[in-house]
Formats: sequence, structure tokens, C-alpha cells
Amino acid sequence: MNTNAEREQLEQAITALETQRATLGDAATDAALAGIRRRLQALERAYPERQRKQVTVLFADMSGFTAMVESLDAEAVHEIMNALWDRLDYIIVEHGGSIDKHMGDGVLALWGVAAAHEDDPEWAVRAALAMQAELAGFDVRLRELTDKLHLTPLGGVIRMRIGLCTGPVLLGEVGATGEFSVIGDTVNLASRLQDTAPVGAVLIAHSTYNQVRGIFDVQAQTPLHVKGKIEPVQAYLVQGAKPRAFRMRTRGVEGIETSMVGRNAEMQGSQQLTRHPNFA
Repeated sequence: MNTNAEREQLEQAITALETQRATLGDAATDAALAGIRRRLQALERAYPERQRKQVTVLFADMSGFTAMVESLDAEAVHEIMNALWDRLDYIIVEHGGSIDKHMGDGVLALWGVAAAHEDDPEWAVRAALAMQAELAGFDVRLRELTDKLHLTPLGGVIRMRIGLCTGPVLLGEVGATGEFSVIGDTVNLASRLQDTAPVGAVLIAHSTYNQVRGIFDVQAQTPLHVKGKIEPVQAYLVQGAKPRAFRMRTRGVEGIETSMVGRNAEMQGSQQLTRHPNFA
């Protein structure tokens, strides 16, 4: 059932109960209404009305997975896929992201949906790098799974392409099923960058680079011609995180720095990040 249909049913139930208040009595009516209203409130929190937000979008897609498992039965593929996403989903969530949806052997993740943070783009890029590192080490886990399932060792390796873009999106229900998702040019460009990224790499849009410059070692790419864009798109290959000492001390509008008045002691203190200490 989509969310609009469920909202309508709940509102109809509230109206029906109110009309029977004289028969049921206030106590019984209020008790029944309380449960329905709690569900309605939960639904509104989980699926708010359409809204525009600034988010960082991450698209990731496996390379080599389909060919590797094409000879396996569905249950074996399902177990391997679950083991893989258990690890990758954990990384996304622990880096402050939320998983919008899985699409076969790909995932769409978002930063800045429930609550926006200045460093959302940074943590999205850190998550992407951590996902690539996790996948590079998944070969050992894959051998354990094939032994457990009594399968012939699988040939090849699983790798991933990841694309990220930061910008405005529209959040709301999409399609006849009422699926809650994001739409907009930011989403489309992140998907195109994922398609274009080299296997095993993280490719970010210029909008994301503007937010994380100085934090990561990046390599500017030749402007890309992507579907849906008239002008070539500038993108950057993320090679890794810089040491803390090389982090940019300013954020916000590029080229503009505002001095901090009366904050010398604090500014000379530790620059350690505290938002996600497990992955600092």
C-alpha cells in the first residue's frame, strides 16, 4: 500500500470512530483513536511532503558480480549478496548516510536527508573510500562463503564503481507505488559519474569537490561528456584522504575567509573530527 492510500484509510478510520463516539463511549473511542493517530504521526515523520534539500548523493554499482555468480542458484547468490551488503550498508550508515534503495547489485545512498550537516559531503566521500577498501578485502569472506555453501571456488573478483554529487534534490513519493525517493539533476549526475568511474574508483562532481577540497587527494579528470548535459562536466578522481595537517581550515563560499574574533585558543586546539569517531 502506498503512503497516500494508508493516510486516507487512517483518516477515514478516525472519522468513522468519531461518529460512533456516542455508542462506544469516550474511553473506548479515545483509546482506539490514540493508536491510529500515533500511526498517522509516524507516517508523516517517515514520509513528509515533497521538499527540496541540499544533499550528497552516492551511487555505487558492482562490476564483475553478475558474471561471477551466473552459474549459481538463486539461494547462493542471495546469501553472497546479503553478506556483501551487510558490510557495505554498515559503512554507509556509520558514516552518517542513509540508504535510499538497493537496485540489484547497486545502491543509492544519501547524506543530508534527515538532518543536514556542513561535513555531509566529506563523510560521503569517506564512506565511498571505505566501501572500496572493504570490497577489496571481501575476497577472503567470499572464499569462506563458498566453502560454507559447498560451492566450487568462484573465479574473478568483485569490484565497484562509485559516483557522488552534491546539490539540490526533491524528496517525495515517486510513481504509482508511492515509493519515497529523491529526484533531480543531482541524482542524475551522480548516476552518470558512477557509470563513468573506473572500476574500483570514486569519482566526484565539482559541486562535491568544492565542499571537500583540501581534505582528499584528487586528480582532476578531462571534462566528461555525459548524457543529459550540454556542456562537459568537470569531475575528480578521489585517490585518498590527506593527513589531518593538510585539511582546509575554512568551508563555505570558495575564496572567502571570515576571521574568528576572540577564538584564538579554540582555533589553535585540536582539529580532530568528532562526528563519526569510529571512522575518523
